[in-house]
Amino acid sequence: MQPGSPTEGPLPSPAAAPGAAERGGPRKGAHQIPGEVVLAAPYYAILLGEVIAMAALAALRGLRAGDALGHLVGWTGTLSMLAMHVYSLRRRVRALSRWGRMRSWLQVHIFLGLQGAMLVTFHSLHLQSATNLSGVTLVLTLVVVCSGVTGRYFFSLLPRGIAGERLSARAVEAELAALGPEVEAAPSSLAASEAVRVALAEVAAARAAIVAAGPAGVASIGALVGNDLRARAALRHLGQALARERGHHLGGDREAFGRYASVLRRRSAIALRLATLQGAERVFRGWTLFHKPLTFLLLGTVILHVLGHYLYGGYRR
Repeated sequence: MQPGSPTEGPLPSPAAAPGAAERGGPRKGAHQIPGEVVLAAPYYAILLGEVIAMAALAALRGLRAGDALGHLVGWTGTLSMLAMHVYSLRRRVRALSRWGRMRSWLQVHIFLGLQGAMLVTFHSLHLQSATNLSGVTLVLTLVVVCSGVTGRYFFSLLPRGIAGERLSARAVEAELAALGPEVEAAPSSLAASEAVRVALAEVAAARAAIVAAGPAGVASIGALVGNDLRARAALRHLGQALARERGHHLGGDREAFGRYASVLRRRSAIALRLATLQGAERVFRGWTLFHKPLTFLLLGTVILHVLGHYLYGGYRR
């Protein structure tokens, strides 16, 4: 099998082979699907509080980039956007590999970027034109943030482990091979309903459409997004059907069905991600080539902006 080839076989039927013995559930969390939540609720609460506080300051006191408060807001925003790049060090420096999960670092990266952009925007409220260096810096800041949000979506299309780390095609294929026996070993008492079988058929149809399109067919952004929306809908329907089915089981069967459902959802999810892997990686690489130069360009304009202000005293904005 070629790496990235989505030929791991059809998705399993929930009807298990009669007489198969349950081998015991996987360890807790072993087959959870990594969440797609962009930020945890506390981060949103902090950002909302900061926006309200800054809006109140701007309305009651007024914010000017040249006064002490304006400098504080501008510098805080700049330092926040600089600190967000610690995430890149965490990804690349092996010595930092044990310092928390990548998913947590990514959330901090996104939070610091949004916080920095918000503070820089309030710092620049006095601007009346985007044609000077201050205006260019603000525009670039907003473009980089929008690009980062787009990149976060593309990143969600790549298969990931429980800790949020990216998985290679071989790693996904190995996990699929390991999950297969767990599904087949489920006892006959866990045979699921027609609704679950219909949802599994929807997942299989979504994967078949991606496979039929081939690598070239999923490489365009439009096709990639369309296939992703269809796959997400299929997985959502599967999750809903499994949740309803679990409610029909009692006692130990309910707990066992919960473990079985977790394995089934994980296997379905990574099978779909494997099918789109080549196209998603190609689009993500293209986005990286666009986003990274923008961040360096933004850094350059920020440095020029600061030097212009402090060297020429009262730099005209």
